[in-house]
Formats: sequence, C-alpha cells, structure tokens
Amino acid sequence: MFGAIFGSRAYAYEIYVQVDGRWRLDKRLEGQAGLTQLGNEQLEKSAIAQANALLNMGDFSAVKVVRTRSRSDGFTTQSEIFNKTATARPKAMTVRPFKGVFPVCDTFYDLARRPAARGFSVVFREFLDKQNATSIELLHSLQHQRKLNDMNNFLRAGIYALAGAQTQQGLPGQGERSKKLEALFDKLIQHTRDAMAEKGLPAFENNDFAKLYDRLAARDLSDDNRRFLFFFQMTKVTQTANSYAARLDMVLTDMIERSNSNVAGLLDEVAASCLDSTTLIQELLGPRSSLSDALVALADLSAGKLAMPAKPDPTLEKLNRLLGEKRLPLCEGTLWERILTNLSSKTLLSKHDPKKEWQLTRNLNHKLLSLAPESYKAAIDHAGRMRMERVRNMEN
Repeated sequence: MFGAIFGSRAYAYEIYVQVDGRWRLDKRLEGQAGLTQLGNEQLEKSAIAQANALLNMGDFSAVKVVRTRSRSDGFTTQSEIFNKTATARPKAMTVRPFKGVFPVCDTFYDLARRPAARGFSVVFREFLDKQNATSIELLHSLQHQRKLNDMNNFLRAGIYALAGAQTQQGLPGQGERSKKLEALFDKLIQHTRDAMAEKGLPAFENNDFAKLYDRLAARDLSDDNRRFLFFFQMTKVTQTANSYAARLDMVLTDMIERSNSNVAGLLDEVAASCLDSTTLIQELLGPRSSLSDALVALADLSAGKLAMPAKPDPTLEKLNRLLGEKRLPLCEGTLWERILTNLSSKTLLSKHDPKKEWQLTRNLNHKLLSLAPESYKAAIDHAGRMRMERVRNMEN
C-alpha cells in the first residue's frame, strides 16, 4: 500500500574515509529506482566491502558508509549503516632514494614527462604498488593524487628526496628546490581537477590510443595540454586494469596492431612506467637461478634477443619483438637503469657458491658490455669494475 502511495525508492551509498580527524567523501554508489530488494542488498554489501578495503590499505584511521533513500516524491532519508575504526596504527610507508638526476621542472607539465615521472616511480614505489598504479596514472589521476596528498609527511619526504636528486649546476638549496616542486605538484592537482570538470573531452574507446590522440589534436590545444589530456583520458581506463602486465599488454598490442607514429612515443612512456615495477619484471622473466642469470636475461630482452620458451608469455613475446625492432627506446633505457642499479648493488651474483663470484662477475661484465647501448657502456663498465674490486676485497 505504501509503495503505491509513495512510489519506488532509489538507494545510494556514500563511502567516507577519515583523514587527520576529518571525514572525506571517497566514493558514491548510485542505485536505480527500479532495483530489486536483492539488487539493493548487493549494492549495500559492495559499499561495505569497498569501505573495508579502503581501511585495510592502512592510509585511513576510520571508514563509514552512509545510505540515502529517496522516494519519487522527493522525500529523502539518510542513515549511517557502517562505521569501522582501524584497530592498529598502520606501518608508515617510506620513500625510496632516487640515484639518478631529477630534471629541473619549470612547469607542472614537466612533472608529468618521463624523466620526472621515473623519479616519482622510484621514490613513491611503495605507494604506487599499494594503489596498483603507474607513475603516469599518479600524475594524471585526481584519485591517486588526492590519496598521496592526504599522506602529507610522506609526500613532502618524497618531494624533498627528488629535490635532492637535482644536482645540476647553479640551483638554489634543496629546501627551496623542494618548495618549488611542491608548488608545481599542487598546480598539477588543480589542472587535473580542471580537466575533470571539462565537458566534451573525447573518450578513450576500444583501447584505440591513436583515435584518442587524433580527436584531441583536432581541438585548439597547446602541445603540452594535448599530451596531458591524452594521458588523463587514457588513465581513466588503464587504472582499472588489475595488473601492470594487463596495462603493458594493452599498449604493446596497440603498437603492433595499429602501427601509428603519432602516439608511438607516448605509448613507449606508458610501457616504461609499467616496467618500473619490480613485480612485473619478475612475472615476465619468471624464476631465475641467480642475479647474474636475471641480469643477462634483462640485457637480452633489452635488445629483443631473449630466448622464448616453448609456450611464451604473449606479453613478453610482444615486448621482446618491439624492443628488437627498436620501437621502445624508453623501455630499453628503463631496463638498463635496472641492470645498472643491480650491478652496482652488493648482492652476490650467486647465493650458492661465493667462490665462483669472481668468474661470474667477469663473465657478466663481458656479456653486459656486448649488449649495452653506447650511452650505458661507460656506466656499466664502471659498475662492473667496482663489483670486481669488491669481490677481490671479499676474497682477501
């Protein structure tokens, strides 16, 4: 009887997170007026499950879910149906050191280019892996930017570390450089907000990167903004992928099926941001007997010469092919940066037989120098010599 009087009801669920004692809306789930009771129950369960997942991330002190019921005559009621506080203080994330040279950034657009994005990928690696995000997605998604911004001390520590990696001549002190980078990151967040409010942007459909770029190119945009909006629209889709491998495969497949030069450089950036993940590298290469074996495999892959197993991983096969065709220069550089970092580390090449360390190091250096691009040969040679000197000292 009441249903006939008041009509059907529509349910909505708002998920809030608590940051520094303040509640902030994270997500709103909308139900349809004609949804069945079972459908509404499932929507409610989904909202509570998502709230629990946010709490388990360790970034928030509490979560809650508010249910809104709206009748067709406009009458609305709200009630809190779930509220949970974190039982233990989560382990604080730490930033990682960046041993390269971080670029001097004059505009917020510079923060989103590969040289700077790689720095963000290294320093905020723990955050990115927890969010299942690439550095490109962080720098073009308000969702990720807002979460990082909520972790104020962590964000500032990372920015300070990046400022410390700006070693170019004639720069001001690290504190002043850090403030400049923080200001640029704030501007980047504001620009992302503005992009979200912009209407009529072409959508990224059917994983067709070239079509998205062409539609943006038809608009009256600066080169910097066209590039930003390309990644902004792309990120809406890629950040929903369940793994770095899925994102990488999406890009590699497009490069093979639609060989379009107008987006090749941009797709190389996306692929490189995926390869920043150690987890992805381990998944692609599979188990390796030693660090030496893994570094040789990376070097072979960088040249497109990695031997494929009888049933190769399709993504690895595509990556090997495109690297061999020299179509992924940024990915090649990313792999060699990883090789250089590991070669410079104190980790033994063989965990099982330290007596073979000298010969393994010598053989590895020879192999790496035979495959290294000219731009990396000097650095690889130096790192290899330093490793051999450490081995000699260890034996003495």
